[in-house]
This record gives sequence, C-alpha cells and structure tokens, in this order.
Amino acid sequence: MRSFDQLATLLLINLLLWALLDTLHAEEGSRLMLDGLYGWAFYLLLGLFACGIVARAGCRQADTRSLLIPVLAVAPFVLTSFWLLSDTTWVGNHPLTILLVSVSYLLILGVRAIQAAYTEVRATAVIVAMVFIVAAPWVLAMLNLDTRLWLTDDVDSAQSTDTQDAESVLYDQPARIVGAIEHLAPRKPRTSNVFYVGFAGDGEQEIFKREALFAQDVFAQHFDSGERSIELINDDDDRDSYPIASVSGLSQTLKLVASRMNVEDDVLVLMLTSHGSEDGLAIENGTLPLLQMGPAELQHALDDSGIKWRVVIVSACYAGVFMDSLAADNTLVITAADASHSSFGCEDDRDLTYFGEAFLKDALPGSTSLEQAFNKAAQLIREREVREHKTPSNPQISIGAGMRHKLLELEGAGHPPGQGTIVFNAGRPAPVRMHGETQARS
Repeated sequence: MRSFDQLATLLLINLLLWALLDTLHAEEGSRLMLDGLYGWAFYLLLGLFACGIVARAGCRQADTRSLLIPVLAVAPFVLTSFWLLSDTTWVGNHPLTILLVSVSYLLILGVRAIQAAYTEVRATAVIVAMVFIVAAPWVLAMLNLDTRLWLTDDVDSAQSTDTQDAESVLYDQPARIVGAIEHLAPRKPRTSNVFYVGFAGDGEQEIFKREALFAQDVFAQHFDSGERSIELINDDDDRDSYPIASVSGLSQTLKLVASRMNVEDDVLVLMLTSHGSEDGLAIENGTLPLLQMGPAELQHALDDSGIKWRVVIVSACYAGVFMDSLAADNTLVITAADASHSSFGCEDDRDLTYFGEAFLKDALPGSTSLEQAFNKAAQLIREREVREHKTPSNPQISIGAGMRHKLLELEGAGHPPGQGTIVFNAGRPAPVRMHGETQARS
C-alpha cells in the first residue's frame, strides 16, 4: 500500500539531495537565494502532471500515487548520476551521444517504474511515458528555469553594468546625432537637393546594417545625395560607428536634417530596414530599452520635421502597415510587403533582403525613376516567390500626384505625370483615386 507519508518523504529526500548537490557546486562567495525553489517546484508540477497522464493512459481507475512513489524512489540515483556526469570533459565534448544514452536509460527506467506501480503494464501507458521522456530534453531546454540556490553577485553586477552602459549610450545620442549632421555637405543653391537618412532597426542581425548602407550608395548615385547622407544603425557589437536607431533619434535627426534643407523644395529619402510585424518596425540594440516604431510614431517624426517632400522606403515584414498613415500628395511610399504578409531574405548570411536585392541592386541602378524601379523589383520578387513556393509578400507603392511631378524634376521625364495618388499592389496597378471616384488605370 503506497501512502502519502511515503510520497512526502521521497519528495523531501529529492529536495534535500538537490540542495546538497547545488551547494557542492556553489562558487566561492555565493549567497543563498531561495528563488530557485520556484523553478524546482515548477519542474516538479510538470513531473506530477506527466505521471498522472501516464497513469490515466494505463487505466482510468489507476492510482497516480502508485506511479509517483517508484519514480521518486529512483530519482535520487538519476539526479546524482546526471549531475556528476555533467562535470566531466567527455560529456561536454559528446553532447549528442550523451543525449541518446540518457534518453534510452530513462526509457528503460520508465517502463520499470510502470511495472513496479501496476501489476498490468499496458502499451498505451508505456507509449505515453516514452513520448514524455523523449520530449523532456527539449521542454527543459525551452523553459530553461533557474533552479540554483547559491548565486554570486555577478548577475546583479552585470545587470547594474548593463543599466549604466545603456544610460550612458542613450545620454550620448543627441550629441552623436548633432556631430553626424555637422558633417553633411551644404545644400546646392538654385536647385532641389536630396537628403538621405538610413535607419537599420534590428541590431542582432547585420543584414539590416548592410542594407541601409547599400541603399545610401545607391541613392547617392541616383540622386547625388552622397555627401548629404546620415545613418542611424543598431548593431549589438558596435555602438560607436553610428548613432543608434531609435524613435527619438529619428525624430531628432529629421529635425536637424530639415535645418540644413529648404524644406519646401528639397526631398528627403528615408530608408528603414528591420524585422517587422503588424504593429510596425522592430527596434532592438542589445540591452538598450528602445521603443518599437509604429505608423503613428513614424508619421509624427516626419510631420514634426516640417519636411514637405518625402520618399519613404520600408524594407520589413508587414511593412504595408505604414502605407495608410504616410500616403499623401507630397509623398512616395514603398514597402517590401503589404500589411498582412511577410517579406523574405533577412538571413544574416545574405548581403541584402529579397526586397533590397531586387529594388536597390537589380532594379534602381538601371531605372530612370523610382516608380519604374519598383515595378521591375516587384516583378522580380513575384517571380522569385513563385519559384521558391513562398506566400506572396505583395510589395506596395503609393505616389502622390505632387510627388510624381517633383520627381520628374529630379529624375527627368521618364514617364508622363499622373493624375492623382496611385497605389500599386506588387507591380499590378490598382485603381486611381480621383476626387472620390474610381477610374481604372491601364
């Protein structure tokens, strides 16, 4: 007869053994922190739940306590063996072998525990137990709860250092942006000038940094904006080469760029590249506490700058969420995807994203206009996505009538001026909106 007293005693033995092993492995100068009990208790609850499912799989009337007691009885030997083996060099050099051997050993013990708990061993109970045992390493790795009782002050000091570093970096940003603006070349008189601002939002992957810098070079050739360019770049490994990309940093940058422009005549090209979601653009730079950028934040930054003529390019998943808030008579907006779909190619072993490669590298250098380049790029992207069996990203473009005429001045008469705000869907023209009516465009 298995009793509650047996169950409580075995639980206490396992807890004391775990505490002893953790104490033996504690570093010098460690302090007792009972927070680890929360992690231990959570793992225990998972184990109890798994045993209950296995017992029920064998028989609806099966007593879960009957299975828990043999499992807890063998647990001290398993815990001690695995804990001590983890300290050996050989185990660290052969993780896959150890994983396979450990899972096999636990499978055998699981079957034996079921046999010890119940006179009749049913296949369903054994199969469920095997599923739990095989899945356990991945579940534990995913949860990764801290069950240590003895901790050094390194964690607290590291967090304190990160906070101090973050505060110092953020405090320096206004001066860094002012310094970068001071290096911009003065505008050329008696002509419309183009100013470029690059924004790489995700610092964990360098592909966005590469894309923003590549875009700077491409627009320098297309618009002669090379010496009137500034980059805001997030890079987890380098916070010194460029001002960081943040919502407040972009707002300050646009205002300062505007002070160098003729805001009624010059054109801003703003290139934003990062991961994206249906909420907007992801902004991340290590441990820095940065706000994410939604359509309202970007529109507010642009409107506050006072810059009239705007070309905004957003290379990110779900970039179309910015379209409605930015579309205007004096604005050209290009996005790598619509508001409901992902774009592709942001792996860090690539030089550019799919959109960046198609638009910036393959289409724009040989095109007479941004509109023409977009149509070429949208076609290239559509063909690639079909070829690779991907869900279409549907790149978007919105160009106001005023901006079309403005770009004709800068790019030449590559195509006749339009009659309203024209929105394209992945290179396929949508209806033209004119005075509240709808007219098909051929």
